[in-house]
Amino acid sequence: MEWLLFGIVVLASSLPFLARGRSVRVWACVTVAAAMALAYGTAKGWEARTSSRSHTQAGLTNGIPPKSEFTGYISSDKCQSCHPDQYASWHQSFHRTMTQIPSARTVAAPFDRTLEIDGEKYILERRGDEFWVEMIDPDWKHDRAKAEQNYAMGVTKTQPKSHPNPPRTKKRISLLTGSHNFQAYWVPSSLYGNVQFAFPFAWLFEDQRWVPRKDTFIRDPHQPSMVQIWNLNCIQCHSTAGQPRQDRRTGLYSTRAGEIGIACESCHGPAEEHVRINLDPLRRYGAHQNRAGDPSIVNPSRLSSKASAQVCGQCHSIKWNLYRDDWLQNGFRYRPGGDLEKMTPLVRPKQFASETRLPEFLKQDRAFQEMIYWPDGVMRVTGREYNALADSACHQRGELSCISCHSMHRSDRDDQLAAGMSGNEACFKCHESYRSRLESHTHHRADSSGSQCYNCHMPHDTYGLLKAVRTHYVANPSLEASLDAGRPNACNLCHLDKSLGWTAQGLTEWYGQSARQFGEDETAVSAALTWLLQGDAAQRALVAWNMGWKPARETSGEFWLVPHLAQLLEDPYSAVRCIAYRSLRQFPGFERVQYDYVGPKDQLSAARKQVLDLWESKRKGKLDRTGPQVLIHANGDLDQQKIAQLLERRNHRPVELIE
Repeated sequence: MEWLLFGIVVLASSLPFLARGRSVRVWACVTVAAAMALAYGTAKGWEARTSSRSHTQAGLTNGIPPKSEFTGYISSDKCQSCHPDQYASWHQSFHRTMTQIPSARTVAAPFDRTLEIDGEKYILERRGDEFWVEMIDPDWKHDRAKAEQNYAMGVTKTQPKSHPNPPRTKKRISLLTGSHNFQAYWVPSSLYGNVQFAFPFAWLFEDQRWVPRKDTFIRDPHQPSMVQIWNLNCIQCHSTAGQPRQDRRTGLYSTRAGEIGIACESCHGPAEEHVRINLDPLRRYGAHQNRAGDPSIVNPSRLSSKASAQVCGQCHSIKWNLYRDDWLQNGFRYRPGGDLEKMTPLVRPKQFASETRLPEFLKQDRAFQEMIYWPDGVMRVTGREYNALADSACHQRGELSCISCHSMHRSDRDDQLAAGMSGNEACFKCHESYRSRLESHTHHRADSSGSQCYNCHMPHDTYGLLKAVRTHYVANPSLEASLDAGRPNACNLCHLDKSLGWTAQGLTEWYGQSARQFGEDETAVSAALTWLLQGDAAQRALVAWNMGWKPARETSGEFWLVPHLAQLLEDPYSAVRCIAYRSLRQFPGFERVQYDYVGPKDQLSAARKQVLDLWESKRKGKLDRTGPQVLIHANGDLDQQKIAQLLERRNHRPVELIE
């Protein structure tokens, strides 16, 4: 407003001198006076509205972890003027939007309905740019959960009493996390400082719908909904230099972060000194000319492959915090360019014997390990790619790093693959000799999916975000992994109609792998169907996704897959049901099948019957595979007896995967 008034004053001073003649000068003065009055009134109104918006925003941000300039962090806004291209590419990435403040622009879900879960109602409302929910008081639920936990652990002897009318309150949505696959929402505490509690529903982008948050994970369906706190969980990776800052005496949190979301300084380190010294234009010009890099800031591309990978590994890993108490106050001490494992060693079951800093109870905790690793110690959940990479020979004995394939600034935002890295080029950097003898190595046509290095050496055997994801444990296809650890191998995730025996024959003839003795099912029945029908929930989810994967459908046929996927529409695990339905919609004629994967049991059963009936009506002349391996007789009938036998042997162990 000050600049507007200054302009009016200048205009008022100049017009009388510009006008000639007394009458003209009088009219000029009258016009300027009127303009001044109108402009002043408009400016005051604008100031009032701006002040109101600022006050409203302050009311929101006072309750969330603030962006703070501390310990050298200055925020990405300071980077834009000198690095506009890099700022722009980061700004459009999903990293930036991993945590956001809610607004009409950032909130994806509609807030004009009532949701219900576990017998509780949540009444959603939008008030302009504000998003509200009426719900049971999350502070009350948090206190009750702690009391129940203390009773279960024997800390207290008094069992919490049931409450027929829990207190309800209205909460304004204060934080958002996720912007790619689904969006999660958070509400503030009224008792514990700026603690953020998870809202128990999420918005799925692909399906454009609300679902219970617990149904976006592979988690034992008999377990109750979790009470999650952003300050102790998401802050570790969904913010820059997050600090929980818990008061030991009061239990209150005054959490802060260098920046909300994954920002420039997450990867390049604190930039305060870098900005200060580069205010000198001569220094900037000199650094640009000599192309030697600027030692006042970290550039991951100038680090060694090990140090560069650790920049990504600070978030994309499972690690053990040696100094938990310090972390509760100050967050992680790691800074890009440093040694990530100095204070937070990786949890790598393959290296337990040599890693003495990990507590023995962790090494013996099989239940915990099953949430993250296959029985052979290979990572099985997404978001932890650095652990898998660290176990790979290409990283241990070579120069493979995250930025060998990925780029923040020269990539598609969907997977951050660097330009030109969607094929074999990343592998040819170190394995150039295979370029000229690709077919003799892969035994597939050079232009086929079977000659894409990552399809064989990085198959989709990792789970997360309601889909299968490529493993970052770079290794050769192995039957040992499938037989001993239950980890699906690359061959059978693409050749869905083939058995383990068929795969063994190929690996023995082509690569000299030692042969093993197999049971009848392992030679007679498709490995994919065996995992789908008698495997555990994680195996079923992976196979269901790969059945919808285009290269696998092109290789194995697809119409025969429909009745087997239909089995999973009644799976006990909602995530498995969701994935099976998404794959079904990839098949011609089944794109419009309506199904609610979190619906009641009778609807799930009806949907399964509908798919099977539709398949029966279409199967004549369309069956692309029959025989014992695919459990379909020559006449097109399902081998119900064999299917029932496999289902009777299903692994019903409770499965919970930590993403």
